[in-house]
Amino acid sequence: MNKLIFIISVILLFTVCTKHFIAPTDICIDNPEFLQSSLAHPKGEAFQDVLDKYILDGIPGATLLVADSHGVWAGAAGYADIQNNIVMQPCHILKPGSVTKMIIGNVIWQLQEEGKVNIEDLILNYVPELAANITNGDQITIKMLLNHTSGIYPIARDLNYNLAVVNDFTRGWSSEEIIQYFTNKPATNLPGEKYYYSNTNTLISELIIESITNEPLEETLDNKIFNPLGMNNTVYYDYSEEFPLGNLAQGYVDFHNDGGNIQNISDLNPGSGNGYTGLYSNAEDMYLFAKALFIENSLISENSLNEILDSFFYSESGNSASSSGAIHRQDIELFGDSILAYGHSGGDIGYAAHVTFVENSETIVVINYNYGTQFWTPMGDKINELKKEIYSIVML
Repeated sequence: MNKLIFIISVILLFTVCTKHFIAPTDICIDNPEFLQSSLAHPKGEAFQDVLDKYILDGIPGATLLVADSHGVWAGAAGYADIQNNIVMQPCHILKPGSVTKMIIGNVIWQLQEEGKVNIEDLILNYVPELAANITNGDQITIKMLLNHTSGIYPIARDLNYNLAVVNDFTRGWSSEEIIQYFTNKPATNLPGEKYYYSNTNTLISELIIESITNEPLEETLDNKIFNPLGMNNTVYYDYSEEFPLGNLAQGYVDFHNDGGNIQNISDLNPGSGNGYTGLYSNAEDMYLFAKALFIENSLISENSLNEILDSFFYSESGNSASSSGAIHRQDIELFGDSILAYGHSGGDIGYAAHVTFVENSETIVVINYNYGTQFWTPMGDKINELKKEIYSIVML
């Protein structure tokens, strides 16, 4: 933890000299259908009150979309761009971080339904040279990557990798360049033995997808998910050029973690475009993805989804569980109660997100913030409290 704090501190000290890949945020046009349904939603005022409350507590900006039996409610609070006084709107794009993993998992299941891969296959069948340099690489399956039981060394905890990122923190790292930081390293556990969450698993999943499709991952995502679903405000971005859309909310972090010293760190790239992160989207598009996956079965079949939701592997603490489709089971603790949801959360420097499907009420919840760090902070606790209050209203 102290190492991570040191790394983040160094990054913030150098933000004044970053290259600018992220332009100032533009005003965007919200979905008129969602605007109309939001006005009629009986819980809309309560949702908005919660957002406004936590913005006053120091969160720069947030968007929320809830789709339930009453329709779709979409709202926002705070600022998408503090420096330019741009108010946050539901249509603004943010960076949902590890929510990317759930989309990568979905692509692998699409490829399995097409007969191009099987999640029980060994990874050495697709990335043999890489597997040969991974501890126990001849025993690891694709399924183990998806449910985080592979035991492959986690790059996010490698000090040398983190220092390399700091040394050139606006650089877009290719997956091939990151490989050196987890190959020929000790395993965290034997393959399939236990759950150990690691970005390395999804990076390798990306390489496997590219080996099957013979095209860059971003093209596969466009062809299989973004374009078919009409996700026009979603891109897979690696910081190699200017951000292609103008409605990206700026990302912020608070050096003192108390809401009083907000820093714009939108140009920093601690690892974007490597399978485990790289997705940029807004609440409206993430709703389209969640609806297609959990309700309409238009991405993968109902049988495939049921198989995924029957395959959870739990952490030793029991607090986390991932599936063979990189969908997490989330037992969301409320105020004296809890609810079961499926989806994924994500956090990155400057952003955080939460995308879930509450099965017993067929409710989709998408929360995005333009504030985030990669470790727990007092402000992070406030974000968790906001989430609890939203779900308490959902379950009324």
